[in-house]
Amino acid sequence: MRVAVVGQGYVGLTGAVALAHQGHHVTGIEQDTERLRVLEAGRAPVFEPGLPEQLTAAQATGRLRFSGSVTESHRRAPFDIVLVTVGTPPASDGSADLTQVTSALGEILQLLPTPCVVLKSTVPPGTSAVLAEAYPGLRERFAYNPEFLNQGSALEDWAVPARIVAGTWAEDGLRALRELYEGIAAPWVETTPSGAEMIKYASNAFLATKISFANEVAGMCSGPDIDIDHVMQGVGFDPRIGHAFLQPGLGYGDSCLPKDTNALAHWASTAGLPTPLLRATIAVNDAQFGLAVQMLRTELGDGPADGLADAEIAVLGVRYEPWSDDLRAAPSRTVVPALLGQGARVRVWDPGTDTDAIAGLFPGARPASGLAEAVEGAHAVVVLTEWPQAIEADWRALATLLYEPRLVIDGKNCLSPERMAALPVRYRSVGTRLPASAAGGRSGPAAAEADGARPAPEAVVRSRPPEPPPPLPDQ
Repeated sequence: MRVAVVGQGYVGLTGAVALAHQGHHVTGIEQDTERLRVLEAGRAPVFEPGLPEQLTAAQATGRLRFSGSVTESHRRAPFDIVLVTVGTPPASDGSADLTQVTSALGEILQLLPTPCVVLKSTVPPGTSAVLAEAYPGLRERFAYNPEFLNQGSALEDWAVPARIVAGTWAEDGLRALRELYEGIAAPWVETTPSGAEMIKYASNAFLATKISFANEVAGMCSGPDIDIDHVMQGVGFDPRIGHAFLQPGLGYGDSCLPKDTNALAHWASTAGLPTPLLRATIAVNDAQFGLAVQMLRTELGDGPADGLADAEIAVLGVRYEPWSDDLRAAPSRTVVPALLGQGARVRVWDPGTDTDAIAGLFPGARPASGLAEAVEGAHAVVVLTEWPQAIEADWRALATLLYEPRLVIDGKNCLSPERMAALPVRYRSVGTRLPASAAGGRSGPAAAEADGARPAPEAVVRSRPPEPPPPLPDQ
C-alpha cells in the first residue's frame, strides 16, 4: 500500500519505519522544518532502541521518505491510506487538545481521490463520531486504530502486537486496516470507533491504577519485617493480576499515563459520570511525586545539614525511564524545582542528557558530568532513574564521598538493599526493602546478589529492562 503517516513524533516515526519494513511504501509527513531536516538526513529525533538503524535501513530500500506536505505528496502519487499520529497534548483543564487532529483531517479530506483515514492519536470517547459529523464522507473511509507501544520496545510492539483494535463504521475502513496489517499475527478486536477510543483510555487507566496501587501498598509496608519486593512478588504471581506495572516508585511519569488518565477523568466529568477509582489513582500518583522531598525533609531535619535549606542534594537521573527521552512528566520535573524552592543546593546527573540540557531544564541546579562529581560533598542522594551506571556503581566508594548523614533515597527501588545495608549510608526506599539477613535469608537469585547490584526481584517486572541509551541526537 501507499501509506502516509501524518506527524513524525514518537508514535508516527515508529509506525512509519515499521510499515516500511512490512513492505509498504511510506511517506512520513512532518511540518516542523527542523525535525523534517533531521529525518531526511536519516537521523531519529526521538530516542527508541533500534530506531536509528531501522530508519536508515528503511530509507535505503526506498520504501520510506519524508515530506512537509501531505497534499504535495498525494498529488505526485496518491495514497491508499493516511495515518494520523499527531499529538493530543493536555489543555490547561486536563482535557485533550484536538487542534492538531482537526487540522490534519481538514487537509487530508481535501485530497482527491480521498484515501482511507486511520486515526491513531489518543482521543476521548466519541471524538471520531464528532469528527464524522463535521466532515461529510469521512464515515465510510475511516477507522480509529489506537496504538499500544511501550517505550523501549516500540518496534517489537508494532511487529508483534498484543492486539489490534479496529474501530470502524464501514467495510472500507476495516478492509484497509486488514491490508495495512497483513502478515502480522495478533488478536483482532472489531468495534465502533467510540469503543476503540475507550479501549485505549481504559487500558492506560488500568495500568496507572496498578502503579498507584503498588505505591499505596508500599506506604503500608513500612514495618521492620514486611518487604515490599516480597509482597509484590506474591501478588504478581496470581495469573489474574500479573507482575507488570507493580513496581513501586515515585509515580507514573511517562508520556501517556498522566496525560491520558487526566483526559479520561475530564471527559467523564463533563459527561456527568462519576469516576472515584480513577480519581483516587490520580490522587495517589500526584502525592507520590512529593514523596522524595518529604523523605529528605524527614531524614535531614535533625542532621548536620539542618534541613533542606542547608543541604547539598545529588539527584541521579532526569528521565522517567532510561529508555525514554520524554521528560514531560518525569519525577525530576517536580522533585528538583521543589528542592531548589526550599533552599537546597542541587546537583543533577543523567548520562543520557547533556549538561547544557540539564541546566536549561533546572535553572539554579548544578549539572554534573559524572557520578562522583554529583555525589562528592552531598548530604543526600536521590535516585530518580534506574540507570545501569547508578545501579552498578561502586557504592562503597561513593559512600566515602558523601557528608553526614550520608542519606540515599532510592526513588525507583533499583539499588540492592543487601549492598546498601553493608555501607555507612542511611538507605531509604519506596516501602521497606530488607536485606537478606534481616529478612531471614532468601533463596534463588536474590541470595546471590549480596555483593553486587540488585535488580528488581525476578518476578517484579518493570515495563522494560533498563538499557542505557546514547546521548540524545543533535536536533
